[in-house]
Amino acid sequence: MHKKILLINPPFYRLMNSHFNGLSLGLGYIASVLKNNGHEVRIYNADYLNEDHYANQTEIFESYENYKSTLNNLNHPIWGEIRNVIDNFSPDVIGITALTGTYKSAENIAKITKDIDPGIMVIVGGVHPTLLPDETIKNEIFDFVVRGEGEQAFLELVNGLKMEDISGLTYRDHSGNIIHNPSREYIKELDTLPFPARELYLNEPEGMDYGYIMTGRGCPFECTYCASKKIWNRKTRFRSEQNVIEEIKHVFNTFGTRSFYFIDDTFTLNQNRAKRICQMIVDESLDIEWICDTRIDTLDEELLQLMKKAGCTRIKIGVESGSERILKKIKKGLTKEQIRTAVSMINDVGIDLTIYLMIGFPTETDSEALETIKFAKELDPTYCSLSILAPYPGTEVYDDMIESGVELPKEHWEYFFHQSKDMILTLNIKESTVNKFFSLNDVEGKSRT
Repeated sequence: MHKKILLINPPFYRLMNSHFNGLSLGLGYIASVLKNNGHEVRIYNADYLNEDHYANQTEIFESYENYKSTLNNLNHPIWGEIRNVIDNFSPDVIGITALTGTYKSAENIAKITKDIDPGIMVIVGGVHPTLLPDETIKNEIFDFVVRGEGEQAFLELVNGLKMEDISGLTYRDHSGNIIHNPSREYIKELDTLPFPARELYLNEPEGMDYGYIMTGRGCPFECTYCASKKIWNRKTRFRSEQNVIEEIKHVFNTFGTRSFYFIDDTFTLNQNRAKRICQMIVDESLDIEWICDTRIDTLDEELLQLMKKAGCTRIKIGVESGSERILKKIKKGLTKEQIRTAVSMINDVGIDLTIYLMIGFPTETDSEALETIKFAKELDPTYCSLSILAPYPGTEVYDDMIESGVELPKEHWEYFFHQSKDMILTLNIKESTVNKFFSLNDVEGKSRT
């Protein structure tokens, strides 16, 4: 039966006087599958603003109290806008994606939806509900939780398949009992998925960044601060190189997009595959530029030269800490000398560099945090992406803290994100050090991406 379905990415950065105009590729893939099966579907990025100015990380950190007050005030204009969008579309089904930091925001959207019409089905999915489905479905504002890859489970649910037959679904039965159906197997052939339905976004196209592309799913590494291994079981699947190139051409020809962001956890995990993608971009004379996230131990000079030739303008790498002890403790699998060597290689090739840095790890001392600041200055990247450790559910850090009896504000998942003042969990780091850390980008001319 034909359904009207609205998929929503909750506001987050807008609550801190900034915004996010990129894509939720997860919602984009679900939307494509639903559309191809006869449903009327649109996507709404509630974190979108049609403007160019973004708050820097210090400004975001300092907007924390404003974030909390906006989050808890359903009379704020942001929530009024969301109410109007839902009301005007008049959906049968709302689908919401939720990270841990956007869980409360997703809950607000569900409340607004049920206030408009209690009969609208509310489905929630994404990282947080996947990792904590029991706790999520206990919140009766949500009707269903879709765990893991959501394309097929979402389709089966709105098509009216019996709930007990839908793998990856969590729900309450007629007696109020919580039912977790068996997990759904990972999609074996990612090429079978249609391209994300960028054309279905309700947001104004002028400000949208359509260039987000996923070329593979999963990560084989075991960093203690990341939940990826719980979600993907350290398995990685790739799309074919040709399928990736076809999507680039589709986005370029449809939207005129020239700038792309490969959002894989580690774009160059398979070096030969990355080289083939780059060579195909060169061979087909695609007039594009792009950035990617990767690890320094998956790069070599030949690959870097080919990446630059193919239009790579920036590489983002995880450095995390300037302390060798912390690097070992978080199972990064890298040494400072390896990082120095790779950064030098990237600089020699002439590609801009962003490094991810984090402070606030359990047992980290003030002097170790200062080591991180010193190391960042030594590496002198184009930009530093700065975070306070957030012990997300599904991470080894979170599990260790719970086992050790640390009390975490679990009833306030909205505090769990990387610029949250409530996440400075070690008292060993001075406020002055935190301020020095967040001032790493306060240099005239530093790029903001």
